[in-house]
Amino acid sequence: MAANDVNHHANKELLNPPVDISQSRYDTKTYFGRLRHFASITSPLTLLASSSELVDAQKFLKEYQEGVGKGREAWGKEEEMGVWKAKQLVDSSLHPDTGLPVPLPFRLSAFVPTNLLIVGGMLMPNPTLKSVIFWQWANQSLNVCVNYSNANKSIEMSNGEIAGAYVAATVASCSIAVGLSTLVPRLRGLQPTTKALLAKFIPFASVASAGVVNIGLMRWKEIRDGISVYPPADEKTGRLNNQELGKSSTAGAYAIGQTAASRVFTNIPTLILPPVIITLLERRGAFKGPNGARLNTVTNLGLIGVSLLAFLPPAIAVYPQRGSIDPKKLEARFRELEYERVEFNKGL
Repeated sequence: MAANDVNHHANKELLNPPVDISQSRYDTKTYFGRLRHFASITSPLTLLASSSELVDAQKFLKEYQEGVGKGREAWGKEEEMGVWKAKQLVDSSLHPDTGLPVPLPFRLSAFVPTNLLIVGGMLMPNPTLKSVIFWQWANQSLNVCVNYSNANKSIEMSNGEIAGAYVAATVASCSIAVGLSTLVPRLRGLQPTTKALLAKFIPFASVASAGVVNIGLMRWKEIRDGISVYPPADEKTGRLNNQELGKSSTAGAYAIGQTAASRVFTNIPTLILPPVIITLLERRGAFKGPNGARLNTVTNLGLIGVSLLAFLPPAIAVYPQRGSIDPKKLEARFRELEYERVEFNKGL
């Protein structure tokens, strides 16, 4: 009996936790796995959790990782889902480099509501030059905060550098946006309907192009000073190896380029679908009558909201958050490494 008890206890000690919380719930090596992962962590529903719930989720996962629950003979589906729910909240709220909470308005889960607020201002009827500048400034200020809050944190920026990058990013971005906004009315030789359609594209084209400039100016130090490069994850377990191999400017350029491309991919559906659908509805007389202008704005906002919500995860899933690259493409000091691939945090 005693021997059986010893064997039973030993078997319990050897049991692994049924959930490996060091990794994503989904296979992030595949696009579909990344899509499901980012759909989970960008869900606006995570914004409803209070600060105390976030703290509780962190505590729960920490205790779990340290061994609480190891060796349990029974692990119910409901309890397993509780682990994944806590991980979803933590992954959507904390920065992967620092482990600290990202300010709520600047999390990717807040991307849709915060952008809808600004887009609503951009779509106000009869905009003046002042209102165009204000809403573009508001949009680029939000972009600055999002880009800084979700950037690779292996490179620190002083308050002066942040302020300088903010001024440069907002001035450059707003100049692009206002320049594009005033371009269409000056075009000659176009049919009125063509001009009207182009005018609908301009706000979003300016946002997309200015956003790329914004990312580059806010994260320029990643190219100048480089970002941390790590060995590849364990092939068998998938566990990340966070032993820094050094800092690479080339990896920083890749990280910024991939992030900028993801932002453009996010804007493409919003740039194309709502203007085209609104134009088709206008031709069918859907917005005639005393409430036509208001209905037009509400419909436009609805289409933009659906586009942002539906296409944000597919856009940012194009590249893994933990990027990888052949060390032979990096600086000379990395080219003699024994690894076929090394990894870096791309940022979001």
